[in-house]
Amino acid sequence: MVNEEDFILLNQNYDTSGKCNARIITLFLMPTILYTIVLLGYFNIINFKVEIHSVILIGVIYLIFLAFIKHNAYYVSCKFRKQYTNLKEHLKEFVNKNILQIDKTTKANASIDDFLKEFTISLRDTNFSSVAAGIFPTLGILGTFISIAISMPDFSSQNTQMLEKEISLLLGGVGTAFYVSIYGIFLSLWWIFFEKLGMSRFEKDIIVIKENTKNFFWNKIDIEKIHFQKSIENYEKLNTVFSGMNSDDLTNIINKSLEQKVELFEKMITLEENSMKKAALHFQKREEQQEKFVKAYALVARDMENLTHNISVFVTSLGNITASIKENENYSNDLSEELAININKLNTTMQELSVKNIKSVYETLVNTIEQIKTNTDDISLKLKDEIDKFDSKITNKLSNSLEMIDSETASIIEQLKSIK
Repeated sequence: MVNEEDFILLNQNYDTSGKCNARIITLFLMPTILYTIVLLGYFNIINFKVEIHSVILIGVIYLIFLAFIKHNAYYVSCKFRKQYTNLKEHLKEFVNKNILQIDKTTKANASIDDFLKEFTISLRDTNFSSVAAGIFPTLGILGTFISIAISMPDFSSQNTQMLEKEISLLLGGVGTAFYVSIYGIFLSLWWIFFEKLGMSRFEKDIIVIKENTKNFFWNKIDIEKIHFQKSIENYEKLNTVFSGMNSDDLTNIINKSLEQKVELFEKMITLEENSMKKAALHFQKREEQQEKFVKAYALVARDMENLTHNISVFVTSLGNITASIKENENYSNDLSEELAININKLNTTMQELSVKNIKSVYETLVNTIEQIKTNTDDISLKLKDEIDKFDSKITNKLSNSLEMIDSETASIIEQLKSIK
């Protein structure tokens, strides 16, 4: 950390003398004297002829110069010296803020140039100081042309005497107009002289500050020096270590280290080979399981297709049996209708019965009854056969379908179990 005692050397070598007000007076003394001479000439106090427009334009340039004075380096260098106390406080804060320790040495890891640039940036406006040397002669030339334009007659005279008078007025106006340019060029030279003088003093002060504060900051030479010293120390330590062991010990250590590395490398290769073999077996098992799964899936799909076909056949057979029963039912209805017709005929015949035809009626009745009996027996036999056939077909179909479904379901379950 930097304290007040570290600035003793800087306090002894840094010059804080100088009066800033005196420098301000010096800067505007000669321009003021020249402008005063112009005014005296205009009021005929001295024999110096100046036109009113030249007086006004020179006055404008003079006022601009007064506004620029506080930004001249001659005055700012004095102002910089007077802020020495403030400079020390800011420098102390800057160094302590950027402190860095390297090998028991503590300095600031920053640049004094950065600090000075930041500290002096508020002392003056560099824009004014940079354009002042060029703006004064430019204003002087501009004022000259304005004066010539104002004093220019219109040359409307018709006789020689008036024309000569106008020419003399023009020449008189032009003569005074050049005073504006002369005044502007003088101010430019005056400004440049004191600007350079102030910058030279400012640079001397900066050199003094840098020289007396160089121990506060790290520089490239210091860092390289410490690095070189550390390298030498490390080399000496390494040399001591190597000198402490003979060549045989070193060779044995190196050989042992190489053997350990070779053994470790062989172990790594063995582990890698085992891992590759296990991975190959694992992939082979996965492929076999994949193939089994594909085959089982194909068998399940085929069994499901057969099951669907059998169910479809069963439904078709059931529909056919239902149609056959409906046909027998229609046939039975037809026989019943025919029996009813015959009974009606029998009733009609019985009503028309007489002694004469009783014998023929009897025969007809007997034949009719026999026919009815025969038809009834046929219907009973056919109905019984159809019912037996229907029962046997339904029973067989259901039994076969259920057995097939059970077998296919068991097959699917076994195949799914084999996949696991």
